[in-house]
Amino acid sequence: MIISIVGPESSGKTSLAEALALHFDAPWLPEYAREYLEGRPDYVEDDLEAIAREQVSREQGIMEGNPELVILDTDLVVIAIWWAEVFGHVPDWVSHHLENQAPRSYLLVHPDLPWEPDPLRVSPHDRDRLFGLYQSFLRKEGFSVAEVSGQGEARVARALSALSEIRSRPVGK
Repeated sequence: MIISIVGPESSGKTSLAEALALHFDAPWLPEYAREYLEGRPDYVEDDLEAIAREQVSREQGIMEGNPELVILDTDLVVIAIWWAEVFGHVPDWVSHHLENQAPRSYLLVHPDLPWEPDPLRVSPHDRDRLFGLYQSFLRKEGFSVAEVSGQGEARVARALSALSEIRSRPVGK
């Protein structure tokens, strides 16, 4: 089973991914964009292309071990929304990959945590609108999705509850 955690900036994706991986003793895959863009907040479309391709490659690499459960701290859904927001379109190969990727379920995290600034974050006042884009995109594509809100242990407990429900139904795309 693949669980991908998605949502706007500073919504706790990484913290939740780490907590779930620890809880389930499962491998998790960090967001490659943070590594790629460290120290260089300016980027062009070719950079986003490199980030997307490497994220997919690392995702495929972690799946080679055939783990029972994998937690992804982002996937191409995040990159597709980012691409559309910054460059006004989503490349065909990204859309094609999303249509044909390994089945997974999504945890969409609400932007109800306090904003934590860092050099790669740019939308402190736009997180609710972006959250709506994620909701629309995931529903339109027919992905299995559960929304997670709250802070600290309450957020993790809600995610665990959502995963119990998700595990009891068929996995989307």
